[in-house]
Amino acid sequence: MENLKKRILVPIVGQGSITHVIRTGMLDKMSEFCNPIIALMWKEEELIKELEGKGYEVTLFPAYKVSPAYAALRYKINLWYLKYKLKTPSANIQQKYLDQFRKNKQTFKLKKQLKESYYSLRFRCQGSYIKDLLQQEVVLMQKEHVYAEFKEWLKLLNVSGLFTVTPFLHEVDLIARIFKNQQIPVIASIHSFDNVTKRGWQSIVFDHYIVWNKYNKAELQRIHLALQNDQAITIAGAPQFDFHYNEEFAWSREEWLQRLGLPDNKKIILYGGGPASLFPQEPQFLKALKDAFEQEKLSKDYIVLFRCHPLDKVERWKDYVGESPYIFYDSAPNGTTKLDYVNVVKDDIMNLISTLKHTDIHINTISTMSVDGSAFRKPQIGPYYDDVNPSTQDLFRQMYFQEHYIPIMKSKVVNLAHTKEEFIDLVNRVIENPSAYTANCKSCVEEIITYSDGKATLRAVSAIKNFFVA
Repeated sequence: MENLKKRILVPIVGQGSITHVIRTGMLDKMSEFCNPIIALMWKEEELIKELEGKGYEVTLFPAYKVSPAYAALRYKINLWYLKYKLKTPSANIQQKYLDQFRKNKQTFKLKKQLKESYYSLRFRCQGSYIKDLLQQEVVLMQKEHVYAEFKEWLKLLNVSGLFTVTPFLHEVDLIARIFKNQQIPVIASIHSFDNVTKRGWQSIVFDHYIVWNKYNKAELQRIHLALQNDQAITIAGAPQFDFHYNEEFAWSREEWLQRLGLPDNKKIILYGGGPASLFPQEPQFLKALKDAFEQEKLSKDYIVLFRCHPLDKVERWKDYVGESPYIFYDSAPNGTTKLDYVNVVKDDIMNLISTLKHTDIHINTISTMSVDGSAFRKPQIGPYYDDVNPSTQDLFRQMYFQEHYIPIMKSKVVNLAHTKEEFIDLVNRVIENPSAYTANCKSCVEEIITYSDGKATLRAVSAIKNFFVA
């Protein structure tokens, strides 16, 4: 029976997909009804050895490179997608916030506005313009060298389907396009709840989607008419949150403290940092905590554990904030050629889960960590001010109201600090009486990951099996 199983291509493109597909046990469960063929974006020797040791076939992605002509054409289509098809305020909110950090921002902003205004006018006034662009895109892509290279690579793999958690990636989109042209089925599990409204244009619509919540389902159906049939989307929850509900993925408090070198007689404030690409000025909030300790506005009975984002380097925080007996730094694994190109092992996951579980209160800036922390009934604080750029503070505040984050805000789980003084005062009040600030944790979890039973992986695998086998 083994050789009768379908060969299903499963891309692994970074640490997020390693966690989602491999560490949750999803891949092993899929192997019960199909032969997963693993496509790695980079050569990760340790992971390849592990996967091949289990009997999995592993291949590497060909390099993805397109011509300037194709990139320019796709840029225009993506503008149309963001403005007229995606129809979310999130794109403009983030764009306006990040534009202020660009070099020569006034010149850049003017050129960008002129270019976007020109194409927007054509989209509005020339009904056939986007149709012409989409037709040109199909023709041009099939002339690209990368198209022929990917097509030949996929032919040699001889697979019967695609399962991915990163359908928005250009490389994966190209695979799906080729398969759809060949009537090979493709299914996607959305890795994060913000992906639907924060990613760009895709050339095809997948045959089936697995999502976290009702909002993701509604977003997909709003964007794609082909998904109006409810049977095309499965709400399974978030597989990577299954770890939160499994005691096997948490060290005891004593072991966790020892591993991280933390004192055992302090209340611990967790600060979960965001990436520099989104929040270049965020270290100001960690610096505010350090200053508060030095000014005796925070009790010496507290310490702060800073956890660096996987797509960031802890050095930028250390350089800005400096050392302190009350600030402890921890960093997630980083890749060398690209931050995301790194293996994730069980200890990495246990470090995160134990940190969420054993800290007393959590601080983050517009992050999924608010949901992670809510799963452990921990109070959540969100800095809602910007002392580095006070004149553009409203742009930062608007980031809290991107479409994907609005359900979190409506759950009222995040306690906002409107000034530095209010931030420090709120930290003191919350850490002294944490239970007074956790009433909304349950509703936040229900809104975002739907299920809190630790069985999202099983639901996702069931959907994948039904798709390929039923």
